[in-house]
Amino acid sequence: MTTELDENTRDKSVTHNQRADVQARYHNRRSRSIALIERMLRSYLRPYIWLLGISVLLNVIIAATTGALPWFIQLAVDEVFNNKDPDMLILVPVGVVAISFIKGLATYASNVIMNFVGQRSTSNLQRDLFSRLVHGDLAYVGQKHSGAYISIFMNDATRLRATVSTMIVSLIRHLLTVVALIAFMFTINWHLAMIYTVIVIPMGIAAMRRLGRVTRSASRDGLQETGEFSTLIAETLSGLRIVKAYGQENDQIDRAGSTIDRVLEFTMRAIRARAAASPAIEALGGIAVGAIIFVGGYQSMQGNLTAGEFMGFITALLAVYQPLRSVANMQTVLQEGVAAGTRVFSILDAEDHIVDSPEAGILKVDKGAVRFDNVSFQYDGREHPALNGVSIDVQPGQTVALVGASGSGKSTLLNLTLRFFDVSDGVIEIDGQNVRHVTLDSLRRATALVTQDPFLFDDTIANNIAYGSPQAHAEAIAQAAKQAAAHEFISDMPEGYETRVGESGIRLSGGQKQRIAIARAMLKNAPILLLDEATSALDTASEQKVQTALNKLMQGRTSLVIAHRLSTIMHADRIYVMAEGQVAESGTHDELLAADGVYADLYHKQFENEGK
Repeated sequence: MTTELDENTRDKSVTHNQRADVQARYHNRRSRSIALIERMLRSYLRPYIWLLGISVLLNVIIAATTGALPWFIQLAVDEVFNNKDPDMLILVPVGVVAISFIKGLATYASNVIMNFVGQRSTSNLQRDLFSRLVHGDLAYVGQKHSGAYISIFMNDATRLRATVSTMIVSLIRHLLTVVALIAFMFTINWHLAMIYTVIVIPMGIAAMRRLGRVTRSASRDGLQETGEFSTLIAETLSGLRIVKAYGQENDQIDRAGSTIDRVLEFTMRAIRARAAASPAIEALGGIAVGAIIFVGGYQSMQGNLTAGEFMGFITALLAVYQPLRSVANMQTVLQEGVAAGTRVFSILDAEDHIVDSPEAGILKVDKGAVRFDNVSFQYDGREHPALNGVSIDVQPGQTVALVGASGSGKSTLLNLTLRFFDVSDGVIEIDGQNVRHVTLDSLRRATALVTQDPFLFDDTIANNIAYGSPQAHAEAIAQAAKQAAAHEFISDMPEGYETRVGESGIRLSGGQKQRIAIARAMLKNAPILLLDEATSALDTASEQKVQTALNKLMQGRTSLVIAHRLSTIMHADRIYVMAEGQVAESGTHDELLAADGVYADLYHKQFENEGK
């Protein structure tokens, strides 16, 4: 007996917990939907509130004229066809034409206003999204593939735009029209109106709520898979040479096919949920119409309902179908928007850690001294620190080189100098000013970066050189190109400085791209120069030309140079050898060779290999 009671109690507890879980999920979904609407209204629709006010007024006119049509039908049947009233024969057609004309104008103006508001608000959202990514921390932005971000821009933002536009129309126009028509039904015959509202509205809401859950889930998964597909396209196109070289075309096609099939599966699931909304309302409407014909016919036989009243009621009933169906679809459309908005706003709401401190001032570079004082840093998710207690002094105008094996922390030092990341411990100073206490803008204006794989935009050569110095005139651009030993090959091109370089500079050789990057740094004329293995990917002939350009660039500037080829930094004022995130040794080239330590070992191995 006790066991049975325990089991019954446990079963009730499980049932109660399940019910509580279902309720919690429902309130969570509901709160997310409300939060999305609230966020869009507060952040993106508020500037256009006066336009929305005009649209509301226009939609009141649309709803009123739609509700007036059944009344004219009632008059036509009762007064024209039954009572043979000659005045009504003129007035009713004129009235129908007039309200149709007014409704048409109001509909046009409302459509233009509401679509403008929807398009404009979502365009502003896309601007904010792009700005967020550009200003965002590298650590955060790097968590997703670029293809995923492209998908969010092109698919999620577009889906959100469609949701906003549809929701505005459904909430304002269609809802007002439904209210106006049902109100007219009640004025004609409240018995018949009650039949319609009791059968269609509660059951329709229950059906739409269930379909909305399916739609949100399918839309979320579909958008996720679309992001994966965008990532696959981006990777395949950027690595097409490798794909072909290793004969993996069919493998990539199969991967794309599988992803496309998953996108199709989730898309069709959402489409089926949307498609089920209209038949559900139509089926419920059919039941209601059947009941109304029966009750209305009975009332007519009793002399309580005229033919005109019945025709007016049926006209209103038929007219309410389309707006009611749109209102019914509102839930499924909203859930698609919630799925897209969740992905969009998760990016907008991400917190940046690399920001200007409240007391940040402008960096003033008088001499250009750079000092790393006991600097440590560890990347998120890594077991070991990338840097551990590194101290380096770079005197004004000096060229200081960083050498060491891959992963020893060389590039991390440059990243910390530019505040792409912040130190975990220690201080980096420029002319005695902590880089964390100056504005990011002034810090990055004072530095110029040239990397191993220079990035060029799909623009003209002139615009690529002037990137970072947008006010530079043509003569200054050409002078920077001459100093970077790039003017000659640029002039040989058919369009000269107006030649477009293609995606990532694909139309130029590695040496040409590097010299344009050096010209960009020269034009910027920053007092501190950061070179990250700027010649390591070049052939000997190109390296010599680029190195000559780099030597000109480093004159009179404080330079921090990462080098793989030791021949390029033999004349540096000081060389720091990095090993496992620490400074293993430092000195001039000759001093380090004489010490016969890590640097000497690297030097002998490298030159022995080159000799062989």
